[in-house]
Amino acid sequence: MTFTRRSLLEWTLENLERLGVKPRESLGQHFLVDPRGLEFFLEPLSRAPYSDMMEVGPGLGALTLHAAGLASRIVAVEVDRSLAEHLSGVAPENVAVVVGDGVDHSRSTSLKVLYSNTPYSLSSVILRAVAENNNIAYAVLGVQRELASRMIAEPGSPDYGRLTLLVERYFKARIVGVIPRSYYYPQPEVHGAVVELSRIREWREGDDAFEELSRCLFSGRNKKASKMASKCLGVEGGLEWLKEKRVKELTVEDLERLLEFYK
Repeated sequence: MTFTRRSLLEWTLENLERLGVKPRESLGQHFLVDPRGLEFFLEPLSRAPYSDMMEVGPGLGALTLHAAGLASRIVAVEVDRSLAEHLSGVAPENVAVVVGDGVDHSRSTSLKVLYSNTPYSLSSVILRAVAENNNIAYAVLGVQRELASRMIAEPGSPDYGRLTLLVERYFKARIVGVIPRSYYYPQPEVHGAVVELSRIREWREGDDAFEELSRCLFSGRNKKASKMASKCLGVEGGLEWLKEKRVKELTVEDLERLLEFYK
């Protein structure tokens, strides 16, 4: 199925009307109605290292129908039963539609590739679930543009923080493209972006300590790192190597070194 901007919008509106579905903000239901937005997902998925995939929140299935041509199998997890039943009726044989919570499935799936035009309110939660599930080697996520900027921010920049450290520790990240609000129906309040994530490190037992330390440190992001580290770790000496660094300038390697004080 090939869409133009006009035909994709018409297809979306007709199906929503037929199903009696009114997009719900509580579920983050904003449907892509511009094929250029779909391409931002399909381009990286065409290079995915594995062909079995999971999609979180397929909605009406515009992206699913295109991705099915790239995958050997797709498990599409949709929380809205009426949308799931619609997709089951139009999807090809290599797509299995499941009614369920996408975050829960992200935490437990054994599939290697996950993609999602993520409900913006769940972006950070799904990202954390993907990081914790070592089965997921590759992910393509649609998130708020602001969140995407935070995911790849440089140390010391305004966007740099705990989310940056989480992403950098486990993934190589790349922004594929920016999705304007006008590409969606109904339009969300902010622009979006598609981010490609390739795993470089597994989540290991005890990694929660890294999260706890970064949370404590970044409660004083503009303060001297040595002062905050002393407070968070309960130590006095051994932090001279931090010199004049501020917390907002700490790298993943810096936090790994600070974690030695936990042992």
